[in-house]
Amino acid sequence: MERPGPDAVVKGMTTKSDKIRALAKAGFPRTEIARYLDIRYQHVRNVLLQSGIEAGKINGTGLKGQRTAAPAAEPWPISRLLEAGFELLGSCQLTAEDAFQYSDPAPSAPGVYAFAVNDTVSYVGLTRGTLRTRLGHYVYGHAKQRTSARVKGLILASLAEGHDVSVCIACPPAQDWNGLPVDTAAGLETGLIKLIRPPWNQQGVT
Repeated sequence: MERPGPDAVVKGMTTKSDKIRALAKAGFPRTEIARYLDIRYQHVRNVLLQSGIEAGKINGTGLKGQRTAAPAAEPWPISRLLEAGFELLGSCQLTAEDAFQYSDPAPSAPGVYAFAVNDTVSYVGLTRGTLRTRLGHYVYGHAKQRTSARVKGLILASLAEGHDVSVCIACPPAQDWNGLPVDTAAGLETGLIKLIRPPWNQQGVT
């Protein structure tokens, strides 16, 4: 069957994200989508990754309909983390096409952090250094720091589409078990990723 042209695929759609997803499902490669919509390749890639459309897979289902992954977890509102003791740090604000900043500085303390898109938790991470330094890595998005660069791209794509991206943090105190040290923050991060399965945490890897 002949593939329909891009104009026919995106007819009636108003947002870039909807057009990107529709064109990808129709079989158009990323480079063609970026060229047709006159947007950056990275924007196309980030939208498809966030939507679970990658290498012929759409939300965990192969093009022929076979299951390839477990269904996504129920979205978690950021309010559940805040009620449990997390603190709202602030929001991410777009400053350029490929840059953003935080509305408020993070503390110089280790801890767990979470990014939320439209008040839904999308990523959970941990730092044993300082939250200020770790969160700063996402602003710079160094190419050699694959996770930082990937999450930065997802943040930028969300902001470009007009979504709200906020950050909340927690600094749980260290504990002990029978006189042995327990890394509370690491346990909290692991538990949250397992429970929430945030879409930006790839297979539970931070």
